[in-house]
Amino acid sequence: MRNVGAISAAALMMMVVLACTASPSLARPVVEESKTIVDDIEKCWAAVIGASGCIQDVFSSFFTGRINLSSQCCAAIEGISDNCFAKIFPFLGSGFNPLLKGFCVAQSGAAPPPMA
Repeated sequence: MRNVGAISAAALMMMVVLACTASPSLARPVVEESKTIVDDIEKCWAAVIGASGCIQDVFSSFFTGRINLSSQCCAAIEGISDNCFAKIFPFLGSGFNPLLKGFCVAQSGAAPPPMA
């Protein structure tokens, strides 16, 4: 029985040593990937933050079911990709961005973009 305690202590010590020495190299890819994701999200946010009140307009449009965006906000929304939209408004769903873009196209009087 006494050997079991010694073996357990030795195994625990070995796990601690391995964790301390291995984790920096194992964590580096995860940290770098996280930094890339954060950088992408910052670039996406930059497009809509510049348009005063745009974020509030997007949320208000979603929650009320009535789209009402300023021309500045429309310019920002039209300038971001669907992928960017999904990163900054992930909970709004993939179908909401085309609705916003359609509203903006109708407001501007321009021809709608071709459907993919």
